[in-house]
Amino acid sequence: MKIIPMILSFVIGRLNSKPTKGLREAALEIFGEITYRSRSVVTLILGSLGAVIILCGGFFIAVLDATTQFDRTGSIAWTATLGTGVVLVALAGLAFSFAFIKAWPRATLAARRETSHHPTSAETSPLETALATLVMDFVKEREASRTARTQAHPAGRPAEPSRPKKEDPVSHVH
Repeated sequence: MKIIPMILSFVIGRLNSKPTKGLREAALEIFGEITYRSRSVVTLILGSLGAVIILCGGFFIAVLDATTQFDRTGSIAWTATLGTGVVLVALAGLAFSFAFIKAWPRATLAARRETSHHPTSAETSPLETALATLVMDFVKEREASRTARTQAHPAGRPAEPSRPKKEDPVSHVH
């Protein structure tokens, strides 16, 4: 049952936007940001896969109809079946051009340069903020455990944990 909200949050988007407070929340924020950013990649891949299927189907419909007409009459006429195959190939071409324009790095970088300004140090992405929170939380936990160890053992060295000695295995080779 826990997987259903995760799938819904991936498909629909962010369902909850609580401020991050601890390590777990920061990790969840990072995971949410990764799924949010990977959604466009998954959409492009699925769209391209659908375009390949449409391209293959349209191409084979057009080729089969054209060859069947040529075998029967010796000429090729424009029919609804041939037109449907050609239209499917054209639709697949449009889907491919949309996917490549959307995914092409130079096109998106040029659009970003034109529309955005240089970010200042005050403007950070949510991913950077979550990652910084995660690292700072880890550092504070390490400092707290180090402080607790030095207060428990003022000499600076914690007591060695006692472990029972294991006997050396005896070889039974004669």
